[in-house]
Amino acid sequence: MVDIKKLLDCAGKNIAETLNQVDVNQIEEIAQAISKAKRVYTAGWGRAGNIIRILGMDMSQIGMVVFCVGDNGTPSIHPGDILLINSGSGNTKTIAVIAQQAKEQGATVALISGSDPTKSTIGQIADINVVVPRLKKDLSFEIKRPDPAKAVNKGLGVRVDWGLTPEQRDELAYANITGYYESSFALNEVIRRRVMELIGAKDEDPMYYHNNLE
Repeated sequence: MVDIKKLLDCAGKNIAETLNQVDVNQIEEIAQAISKAKRVYTAGWGRAGNIIRILGMDMSQIGMVVFCVGDNGTPSIHPGDILLINSGSGNTKTIAVIAQQAKEQGATVALISGSDPTKSTIGQIADINVVVPRLKKDLSFEIKRPDPAKAVNKGLGVRVDWGLTPEQRDELAYANITGYYESSFALNEVIRRRVMELIGAKDEDPMYYHNNLE
């Protein structure tokens, strides 16, 4: 049984360790680009999509005009606009298509990912790349993953078993308590603060721009 207190401790340490490895020059570059943009667009799928939508919400609450790709009210993108993408792999196929379309329309494309941008599809399209490194925690054992084909179409409720002991599962839990997504979520606040400074926004602004249709 995992120790909740230890999980909390590992969560904080892992996020701090990850954020300390993010290049501050990359953060400055994306903040500068956002601050100069006429309008901000966001795109992403799954957890990465939720995280970038929150960054978009942060920008809207300091007075910027923000749209989420795919919403019915999202207008066409043009030069002077910026598309913010979050993709852990940098290879999300549908988002890569959107990134390319934005570039073709003359917009700036900025990617936050956990991969080497020179080796990812979206990373090579993007004008700006912010890398949130994935922590590599050494384990005292080796995970032997089964043939993926054997896990296909097994039906709901059927899980693949890696054959780990309870002790090994606990060790894995502490190592993986936080990762790319949690750290990039925390990075949103850093970007928000820097953009606020660049556009002259004040702490009172989010109180005014905060959603009042709740």
